[in-house]
This record gives sequence, structure tokens and C-alpha cells, in this order.
Amino acid sequence: MKENPLPLRDKKTDSGPLEEKQSAHSLKDKTGLFKWSGPLLLILSFALMTLLVYIGSRPKTYNLHVSDASPYDIEAPRSIVNYAETHRRATEAAALVPNKMTQSQEVSDRSLGRTRSFLEIVSASRKQLYRLQNDGPDEGDYRPSNSEVTAAATGLLAEISEKLEKEPDLQLILDILQMSNERFAVFSNNVRSSADVIMRQSLDELSIGDSIREEVETIYKNESFYRNDKNLAIQLLGVLLEPNVIFNQVATENARQDAFNNVQQNPIMINRGTRIVSEGDIITDETYALLMGLNLIDAKSIDYQILGGQALLLLILYSLAIIYLRFAQPQLLGFNREMLTLVISLLIPMAFSAYLGQSMQLSPPVYFSSVLISAYFGFETSLVMSALLIVAVMPMVNFNPAFLLVAILGCAVAALFTQNITRQDNFAKLILAISCVNFMSSAAYSFMQRTTAASFGVAVASSVLSGASSVIAAIGLMPLFEMIFNTVSPLRLIELSQPGQPLMRRLFVEAPGTSQHSMMVANLADTAAEAVGANAMICRVGAYYHDIGKLENPLMFTENQQGYNPHDYLTPEESTRIITRHPEDSYKLGKRLNLPMPVLRIALEHHGSTVLQYFYHKAKAEAEREGRPDPNPDLYRYHTPLPSSRESAIVMLADSTEAAVKSSGCTNLKEAEEVMRNVLKIKNEQNQFKNSGLSYADVEKIMQAFLQVYAGHFHERIKYPDADSSRDNQ
Repeated sequence: MKENPLPLRDKKTDSGPLEEKQSAHSLKDKTGLFKWSGPLLLILSFALMTLLVYIGSRPKTYNLHVSDASPYDIEAPRSIVNYAETHRRATEAAALVPNKMTQSQEVSDRSLGRTRSFLEIVSASRKQLYRLQNDGPDEGDYRPSNSEVTAAATGLLAEISEKLEKEPDLQLILDILQMSNERFAVFSNNVRSSADVIMRQSLDELSIGDSIREEVETIYKNESFYRNDKNLAIQLLGVLLEPNVIFNQVATENARQDAFNNVQQNPIMINRGTRIVSEGDIITDETYALLMGLNLIDAKSIDYQILGGQALLLLILYSLAIIYLRFAQPQLLGFNREMLTLVISLLIPMAFSAYLGQSMQLSPPVYFSSVLISAYFGFETSLVMSALLIVAVMPMVNFNPAFLLVAILGCAVAALFTQNITRQDNFAKLILAISCVNFMSSAAYSFMQRTTAASFGVAVASSVLSGASSVIAAIGLMPLFEMIFNTVSPLRLIELSQPGQPLMRRLFVEAPGTSQHSMMVANLADTAAEAVGANAMICRVGAYYHDIGKLENPLMFTENQQGYNPHDYLTPEESTRIITRHPEDSYKLGKRLNLPMPVLRIALEHHGSTVLQYFYHKAKAEAEREGRPDPNPDLYRYHTPLPSSRESAIVMLADSTEAAVKSSGCTNLKEAEEVMRNVLKIKNEQNQFKNSGLSYADVEKIMQAFLQVYAGHFHERIKYPDADSSRDNQ
């Protein structure tokens, strides 16, 4: 093997000044206060937000006591349950519940037994009186005198009164005794049948008489003879039968409790804005309880119940935010400039909301955060954080649903219009868009609620002014955020894309091949991003700086070599170690020079975990010649994160495509497309796009966009299926 003329940095010993600085910085990260700075920032911001929410949600209080004459007109700042009135109505509802009665089988059996006994006693008396031998319809031979019948009736009445504890009318007994045998048999059957039917029902004192009358009339309606006995049967059953329902104390108490609970579960509400005290009114115990419940009495103390509830709400919101950031924006977690930017962009509208929320409930400037977060961290993060911020502000506006509606729509528009701003004049469109959507949403809510003209004017004016002023403030503070926190905004990206940037000049001078490569990658990535709706400016700037790590050792990369290739003197393992360092070197150098995080992420992720095919196949060939087994492909793999955004994935494809097309010497679109498809196939087989959010349709659009660029590069036109041949040759 030839002697290597270029000294190489040893992986373990010669780390270089950048690595030494990074190691020292990493050591600092793991020790002392810096280790806890991230959690400390979250704890401090949580405490501050909790304090702001508590202060902002406290209404104006009054120094009043029971029996005082109020010098104020006091309205309810929020809806509240009128517990005193609710309890009073619940008590009245319970009192109106009637006693609950249940049917007693014992009473029913007693009435039926009494009926049977009466008929048996009467039947026995009739046998003696008429000297009957049986109960058949035949009449006896003996005809008693009136005095005998009367004596028998009197005795019978005494016997019935003693045995049955009922005393029917004497005339009723006389009429029954004077019946013929056949007539008495029909009468007895009708009375028994009626009693059986009647006592199957649940009857009280008021309903038993009607039931007896209806049933007897029904039976005698079909009777051909003896219809005049109907009244006798009604009179007799009225004596013998008794109500068969009894008072059920348990059921009654349960019914009254149910009525009481039903009112309690649907309490009497005092709606927000209802006047509860007028000037000159005497403060009663009930009124004072209402004022206390609304926190309108100056108690000069902290309401720990409300404070605890607000802290719990914010804890939930903070947890959701951290979970989201952990999966979607993990680089933000910890103590860094990006996290400070995010926290401050949320704290500023919280502070203003604490001051404005109670008096003008549509004025909290939550749109400020939407604009800043969308500009610096993307559309999705802006939507999530804005939604959490809106929920956090809700206690300050007394949970006004109008604010929820207006704020959600306004923040969505703010995030949507901010994400692709590339020129300063677009800010005017952003201000106009938010003002318009706030006007329309607040007007729509006012119309649906049929508010007064004065309320309509206040709602529309406060929402429009809040939206416009929030955007203006966010735009004005962007340069300050960029200067202090090194965040990335559209204007910052425009500045970084200028050719006169020191790092781009250095790349052009020290690694001209890499510089030309980066320019071509930028053109490819920009066009592809436009095709799939990604952030084209992020892609372009990320492509400009994605290979700045090659400045550490530019001659180790093919595009910067001029006839001499140091890798001819190195083993495939050594070459792989050198080549695979450049994404991390790009990240470290960019971080040291304060490049924005989206650009740094592209620099770190643009190779993902792909395998260096050239050196891997070179190692396989050497192993085959020496009779060794095939090497482990993981030894020839980049160990950097997979693309975590569409922008990173687009730059990965553009970078690999540009390198492959150039190295293959393609001179026409057909050859270029074959190379691109092969690059895509390799990336897809190695699962490089699984975290990027790209779809197969997006990838196809990206391929077509690349061909558009190469059509100009090869001075060709793309041949479309529906184009005629004359146009193809133009």
C-alpha cells in the first residue's frame, strides 16, 4: 500500500479544537447548575404563568358585609349556581310529591274472604228461614211471614256485625233475604265475580267506589233478568270491600328524595352579566353567599381552591406541550435559545391577557404567539401551542365561548399565513387576514347570540384591534428575537441565503466543489419543496449550509479533489469514518456560528442512517479476495438521525441525486431519471423517510421537480405524453 501523504486526525487522540470545545461544553452540560437549567426554566415559567392566570382571573372585589347598603351595581362576572334558590325549589318539589301507596294482598284477601263469609251466612239463614233442603233454584214449601223475615234479618245483621266487623243496612239484608232462590244464586255469583275483579286492582279510598260501580254495571249489562239487583250489589260490595293500598313510607321518602335531587341536578343558574345587586340594595345572607361564591368580596386572602384548579389546568397543558415537543420538536427541550424563544413568546400574551382579559374578553393577544411560533418553529407547532395557550387564557376571560371561537380561528389564520412568508410586503396581508377573520368570527358569534348593538361593537372592535396589534408587535419584535435568541424567521433565512455570508464565502474559497454542489442541491430542493408545499426557503438555506462540515477536511471529498484521491491510501473503514463525520461536523460548526435550528437539523439529518455504498462494496471486494466473510454493513453507515421533517428529507434526496447524477456522467433526462429512481429505491429500502412525513405521491412530485431542474441543466425540455412532436423539437 502506498504511503499516505496526508496526516489524518486520530479518532481517539487528535480531536481538534472544535471537538475539545464541544467536549468541554458537553461536560458542562452534565454537571452543576447547567444540568438543571432546562427543568428550572420549565418550573419558573410554570410558576409565572400560574401567577398570571390567577391575577388575571380575579374579578373586581367589593368591601361589603351582611346588612350593608350596597353603593354599587354588581353584575355576575361569570355564571354561578344560586344554591339558596335551588335548595328552596328542591324542598318545594319534594313537598309536592304525594304519598306513595302499594297494593296489599292481605287486605285484598280479607275483603274477598269477608264477601264469601257474608254470602255463606246469608245462604245459611235463608235455608233456615225457608226450610230449604238444598241450595238449588227450587223454592221451599214454607213461606215465612213478614215478622219472621224481619226477625231473621235483625239476627242476621247482628251475626254479620259480630263476625265480619261490618254493619250493612238492615233494608239491604231484608231485600237479600226476600230474594227467590234463583235470584239469590245469580246475585251471589255476580257479587263474587265482581269482588274478585275489583280486588285485583290497586284501590284507595277515592277510587274503590268508582271501581265497584263500573264493575257491577259491566256484569249486569249482560244480565237478562234481575237487573234491578245492580244497586243492591253495589251497596253490598261498598260495605264488604275496603281499599287494598297502604301507605309505603320508604317509597314515599325515595320519591321525595328523587324530586329533591332532580332539582338539585338542574340547579337555578345566575348567568354571566346578570345584575345580582343594585345600588342601595341591602346585602342579605343569601346575596353575600352569592358574592362570596363569585369571589367579589374583598377577603384579602388567596383562594387556594381556585389557585389549585388553575395550577392543575396549567400542569395538564404543560404536560401536553412537553409530550408534543418530545416527539415533534425534541431539540427544543432543555435550556437553549429556542426554548427561551418559545417560552417568552407564550409569556408575553399571557401577561397582557392578565391585564386585559376581565375588561375586554376578546382582546387577549394570543395571535402574537401564533405568528412568532409559526415563523420560528413551523405551522404544526404553532397550532398546538396556540391551542394550549388559548385554554390557559380561558380563566382570564371567564371562560367566554366567544373568545374561544375567535381565538382559534384567528390563531389558525395567523399560523397559516406566517409559515410561508418570504417577503416583507406579505406582512400586510397577514395583518389584513387576521383582522378580517376576527371581524367575521366575532360578528358571527354576536349574530347567533342576538347580542345588543353596543355589545356587538365592543366585541368586533376588541377582536380586530387585538389581532392587528398582536401581529404588528410580533413582526416588530422578530429582529430582537433573532438578535438575542438566534431564532430563524423568514427575514433571517433571506439574510442567510445571500452569497456574501462569511460561511458561504469560506465554502466557495476553501471547498469550491462543495460550494457548487450545495448550489445545485439548493436549486433542486427549492423546486421540490414548492412542488409538495414544504418550506422552500428552509430547504434552500439548509442546502446551502448542509455540507459546511466538509470544511474540516475538504480534500477528503471527491468534488474538491483535483486528480489526487487520499482514499486510495486508506482502508474502507478509515474512509468511512472520515466521510461519515461531516454531518456532525456541519452541525457543530453551524451551531458555533449560530445558524438557526431548522438549518442545523437539515445539516445533521441529510444522510440519515444510509450506508456508504462505495466503501461498503470496496470492503466486500477486499474480504472476498482475502477469503474473509462479508463485513457488517453497520460499520459503513452514517449514525445520524433520520430526516424528521419534509424539508430534511427533500434535501437528502436532492443531495444524493445531485451527487449520483454528477458521478454517473448523465447527459440526458432519461439517464438522469434512471439514476434518481435508483437513489430513491436505495433510500426507501433503508427506511430513511419513515419519520419525514413524505408520502409516495410527494416523492413522485419531488422526482418530477428534479427533472424540471435537470431539463434546464441539460438544455432539454421534458417530454409530456400529450405534447406533439413539433413542440418536443423546439
